[in-house]
Amino acid sequence: MKIKLLSLFLLLLSLTTLAKAENLGYSKFEPLKIGLDLDYAPLEYVDDNGRPQGLDVELTQVLMKRLNIPYTYSPNSWEDISGDVISGRVGLGMMVYSPYRKNIVNYSRAVFHLYYQVVYREDESEQFDMRHLEGKSIAYMSSRPITDTLTKAGAVLHVVRDLPKALKDLSGGRYDAVICFRYQAKYHIHHQNLKNLTTEDLTLTPREYCYVSVNRELIRVIDRELIKMEKEGVIDEIYGDYISKLDSFHMPRWVWLTIGSAILLAFLALFLQQHIHSRRLHREMLRAQKSEQLKTVFLANVSHALRTPLNAIIGFSDMMLSMPEGTLPPSEQQEMLNQIHGNGEQLLYFINELLQLSTIQSNGIDFQLVECNIGQLISEYAKLVQTDLQEGVTLQIGTQQEVIAITDPNHLRIITMHLLSNAVKHTTQGSITISYRTQDGGLYIEVKDTGNGLPDSLKDNIFMLLSDKHTFVQEQSPGLGLSICKAIIDAAHGKIGVESTEGQGATFWFWIPCEFKG
Repeated sequence: MKIKLLSLFLLLLSLTTLAKAENLGYSKFEPLKIGLDLDYAPLEYVDDNGRPQGLDVELTQVLMKRLNIPYTYSPNSWEDISGDVISGRVGLGMMVYSPYRKNIVNYSRAVFHLYYQVVYREDESEQFDMRHLEGKSIAYMSSRPITDTLTKAGAVLHVVRDLPKALKDLSGGRYDAVICFRYQAKYHIHHQNLKNLTTEDLTLTPREYCYVSVNRELIRVIDRELIKMEKEGVIDEIYGDYISKLDSFHMPRWVWLTIGSAILLAFLALFLQQHIHSRRLHREMLRAQKSEQLKTVFLANVSHALRTPLNAIIGFSDMMLSMPEGTLPPSEQQEMLNQIHGNGEQLLYFINELLQLSTIQSNGIDFQLVECNIGQLISEYAKLVQTDLQEGVTLQIGTQQEVIAITDPNHLRIITMHLLSNAVKHTTQGSITISYRTQDGGLYIEVKDTGNGLPDSLKDNIFMLLSDKHTFVQEQSPGLGLSICKAIIDAAHGKIGVESTEGQGATFWFWIPCEFKG
């Protein structure tokens, strides 16, 4: 009983299958004719024994079995396959999708995508990307998109019908390059042992490889089955495994060299990065140590600068308070009061300078740039210090040219007046000369005197007196004015300097970048 039921089931299944195939018009008596390219390896071709081979043949075998469609192959040349499909001489073929034929034939969904490559000789030093094809001899199988692209690129076109022969001719020097699909290039280079050829991908739109037929219903049935086969991984299994074998046939030498070079460069980059990081850490450590030393020196120098006048103020005050009234002669009492007042003024001046310098270094400087007549400003500065000149000392302006600069007059005044005041203070005979000029895209101002000059202990660090334990001497120091000047000039991206010989005068100068009018 079970055997009879099984036989009946198989009979019904066979009848259903035949009905499904016959609904499309195909049967074992009138099978579906499928066009087969005689030489389109590795996708489809006929081997030496006349048997169909290739990836398309494997896929079609599985597909037709799943659809229960009897079929037979009708081999023909590549150039005639499309005509066979369009005319209906064959019911199905596999071709690259063409928008120019979409209205006369029906295309299935893409089985996979074909990518273009350019094939050329390895000893060729020319570039073969789309930007460097002008005047080059390029062979390819007929394709309207390729024809349009190469024509626009200015290449010399050679349409060929036999791709294997074209690649062999390329190897022998007939063409500069051949353009074909990636799988074709790999297959033929390997099978013809064309060792002097290499390939490179082209930035061309990949082409969809599809089933094609004039029978719309057949394509609809194939599409539905292809979706199932994609989900099941059947298509990847057929094409993927085969292509991976092709990829393993040949690894060009330049690829190995590139990989080796990349690894070497990676190790070198890692070594350099670690070396740079170590040096950076070392510099940061030295900077931190120096910063700590400078902070210690700074605090020591500030303490010294504050303690000296405070000791004088407290000492004279204690002396006056401890003596009975009327003990000291009026002249000595007045002298002590003068000492207290003078040291108080000195202390106040130092604290004000210290606060000004701290504000500049902490908050930066906001420069207000306006047009300034430098000659007029220098004349005003000279008049301000004229009354402070010691007897017999003259003040001269060494430049009389008109210079209109775009700069900050307030900060220019601070710097110049500091330099003039120091020159007046230390010049007891001779002259003081202030001059200015345009230089190297900025304003250059110089104050030269015939005074005492700088002592050797102050020469090397005159602009950073609180940062060097060897240079801050209360009796000789010009205060923090020059440190303030340097802070302003540094913020303006300028320069400041001094040239001096002890006992023979000094020349202080500074330069700040600025624009000029006129």
